[in-house]
Amino acid sequence: MDSLNLPQAWELVDLPFHRLISLGRRVERKEGQPSLRIALLGDAATQHYGQALAATLKLRGWWPEVYEAEFDTIRQEILNPTSELYRFDPEVVILFTATQALYHRFARSAGKAAFADSVSSEIIELWKQVRSRSNAILVQHNFVVPLNRPFGNRTAGERETLTSTVARINQSLLDAASEHGVKIVDTEFQAAYHGKRHWLDERLWCQAKQALSPSFVPSLVKNVSDTILVERGAGIKCVIVDLDNTMWGGILAEDGADRIEVGQTELGLAFQRFQIALLELKSRGVLLAVCSKNDQANVTDVLKNHPDMILRWDDFAAVVANFGDKASNILAIREKLNLGLDSFVFLDDTAFERSLIRTAFPAMQVPELSTDPADFISDLARWNLFEGRSATAEDLARLAYYQADDERQTIREKFHGLDDFIAELGMEAHILPFDSYALPRVLQLVQRSNQFNLTTIRHSEADLRQLAADRNVAALCIRLADRLGDNGIIATVILRKSGSDAVVDTWIMSCRVLGRRVEDLTVQLMAEKARQLGCRRLVGRYIPTTKNGIVENLYSQQGFAAAGEEGATRLYSLDLAHYQQQSIPIIIHEPEPRS
Repeated sequence: MDSLNLPQAWELVDLPFHRLISLGRRVERKEGQPSLRIALLGDAATQHYGQALAATLKLRGWWPEVYEAEFDTIRQEILNPTSELYRFDPEVVILFTATQALYHRFARSAGKAAFADSVSSEIIELWKQVRSRSNAILVQHNFVVPLNRPFGNRTAGERETLTSTVARINQSLLDAASEHGVKIVDTEFQAAYHGKRHWLDERLWCQAKQALSPSFVPSLVKNVSDTILVERGAGIKCVIVDLDNTMWGGILAEDGADRIEVGQTELGLAFQRFQIALLELKSRGVLLAVCSKNDQANVTDVLKNHPDMILRWDDFAAVVANFGDKASNILAIREKLNLGLDSFVFLDDTAFERSLIRTAFPAMQVPELSTDPADFISDLARWNLFEGRSATAEDLARLAYYQADDERQTIREKFHGLDDFIAELGMEAHILPFDSYALPRVLQLVQRSNQFNLTTIRHSEADLRQLAADRNVAALCIRLADRLGDNGIIATVILRKSGSDAVVDTWIMSCRVLGRRVEDLTVQLMAEKARQLGCRRLVGRYIPTTKNGIVENLYSQQGFAAAGEEGATRLYSLDLAHYQQQSIPIIIHEPEPRS
């Protein structure tokens, strides 16, 4: 099936159920395609859910193997250590729990006021049981707050109603999820968005134990796939926006800065509210960029001086405004930000431009913007383009990193030699362990980095903690700073001792710092750590993926010798007896090891 004919991820939410299943069946498995073993456990019928999730993942480039447990056997599967669930050894466990399954239990409960705590505790105990036997991604659906209103408008405030009980269960699960590494799928939002009167169809539940109509299943499982794939490195990191009739009403080049509509009119208010929504994305670490057919000076004037603009010049990591083709301009933005094309979403009011970019870059999300800007915010919510973890300090500082990069590039152009340039920057590297401060960023690098990632091994948080405590492992990360600012944690390395070898399990680096000799510094550090482990040889491993081609020759470039292959893994070796440290103009800070 031609990739150009595949729906993009944002389109999947609106596909009819039968169309989604049909398209999924047409996808054939490709050699080297990543796979996922998914266990689906539910107290509602899961047949439609399982089929739709499998089709969705296939259409998003993944090959699912789904174990679908028998109806309402969540507890039996989880509590029995020899169950099919654990024999299947899933990478993802989904607990699809339905509000309707609570109705009779709640009605029979003698202690309704304590029912929420009882259900929450029961579910959290199930999480603990899964966690004790598996490092799988654990996905929990929250509950749809029902339409029952025994007290009319007072219902939500009455503790012994199912409505307030379900709301408290949802809050309890949300509060506990982070501690147990559980990903919550917000089924309550989905039902509210689409309309609970249709979502909570009593006939479907009574006849077939279906928690929702098949017509809503594509939207629900699209959100589930977002939750899973963000743990596998997928996700939007940058929004590229057009300006005319996307960020404001009117054509800047024709109407002039004082005639564009933003803020003061009904139409202008809709654009201004959309800017507020984009600003909220920026505040959680999503980058913003402009690609517009306009005069750069005019755009700069509006972004810096228009009194009603919410987003300002400094809010954007890149602003490209000219009358060239947008495909070339987007490539320039991509080159500056050094992100994969699948990390971008492009928002433009013009159908021609959307079609051009969708054709030129099939991996880039290019949704169909409504002709009415008042729809923009709700459309973004329905497409769920911005699934993500909590922002790390590095996420929040990323815009400043890129703005400092502009200044670094200006400095670099003044120097002929790389070392002179680095010396001028005054670079300092802080070598850090996987402590509680560094671990969130290390986990983010491990889970989400695709390009400068030699092995693409997706260690879980629990894995990383175990590795950090293992005396036969050297695990470190590098925080880089220079006189223009702190780049944050930009690299992480895990070495495992195997006899007299130190094997590079993981080597990941941010592409933002390529070309600053951090690669050389990292090899120097790995050699030093390997010696401390008592090893005589450093063994590098490169596992090719569709996204890490930029590091294909890295080991060779760093002086490693080719040492054969193990399946798809290419091996390289460095004899530590003959390795000599280079002179690298980066100041190193490393805490003394704990005795």
